[in-house]
Amino acid sequence: MRKFFILAAVAACGLLAASCETLSEDQCMAGDWGGIGYTDGANGYLASRFGDHVKACAKYSITPDQSLYLAGRERGLPVYCTLERGFRVGRQGQSYAGVCPAALERPFLSGMADGRIVWDAQQRLDRAVSDISTAQTRWNDADSRIRDEENRLSDPATPDADKQTIRERLKRLRDDRRAADDDIRDARYARDQAEREVNDLRYRFAPTYGSW
Repeated sequence: MRKFFILAAVAACGLLAASCETLSEDQCMAGDWGGIGYTDGANGYLASRFGDHVKACAKYSITPDQSLYLAGRERGLPVYCTLERGFRVGRQGQSYAGVCPAALERPFLSGMADGRIVWDAQQRLDRAVSDISTAQTRWNDADSRIRDEENRLSDPATPDADKQTIRERLKRLRDDRRAADDDIRDARYARDQAEREVNDLRYRFAPTYGSW
């Protein structure tokens, strides 16, 4: 599990580095490398983020001080590597880059594992809610088309030759509506189950992590 968290984080960091500059011109000019390192450590960034800062400041002909940065990052890591922060990282579905010192990593990972349990339960709830919405849209569409076809069938102007086709279409549409009705029922059951699970987890973890 730890290896998965690290690989996911490395991939995410790479995407972020490619999409935006890590420091502004003002930050590069100010040169608070210790403060920047502390902030990065407190947010769980890898030491390799320093290279991104170097690239960001190179366009302003400024070279960050690596020793000050790394010292600041070391001071910031204990802010990140806590049981509570691990829980928040896991609960929000975030990744872990393996940055915590050995003495601090175990509680962080323990909190993250608990948070991941909540994340997974919340994902099940979100999927169930989405499934209800999707099935309801299908039901509404089928019901609307059924009414249109029924109106055509009862319209005296509709040729007899078309009525059998309309009846066959109505049968398919009613089958679709019934299937959507079944899916709505199943999704509502899944939603209710997931809601109970999330509420149980709130009660279970509140003494350790507080409410969220």
